[in-house]
Amino acid sequence: MTDRPQTGDVFHYPYLWAWQSALGETEGRKDRPCCVALVVPLRSGHHRVYILPITTKEPAGDVVALPVPRTEVHRAGLGSEYSQWIILSEWNREIYEQSYYISDRTGSGSFSRAFTDQLLERLKEQLTAGAIETVGRE
Repeated sequence: MTDRPQTGDVFHYPYLWAWQSALGETEGRKDRPCCVALVVPLRSGHHRVYILPITTKEPAGDVVALPVPRTEVHRAGLGSEYSQWIILSEWNREIYEQSYYISDRTGSGSFSRAFTDQLLERLKEQLTAGAIETVGRE
């Protein structure tokens, strides 16, 4: 992830949850594993990135999440014995080159193309339904 992030890259990031943002918080409380969902090139030459949080806590209620298969957990360098999920009902938005929050520019790994395609399909469903809350951090 050094030159430019790619969809499916996994890295540590101080994710700001939508509920924290609604309370007026501007800083994520801790670094957590996250993945790059989308990268949008801008006319300026910079890249807008959309970042999804990864959690070991089973999502409850109306939180939409994609379970991460064990092989993908290892492939992405998450290295946990716990089950993991990618949250699809919210994301953070950043300008990669201007971000104060993306300090892990190397990342821990990335998901396979097949799993990334599955992630994008589920994300498309969420976008079509207007069911993703965006926390802009740019």
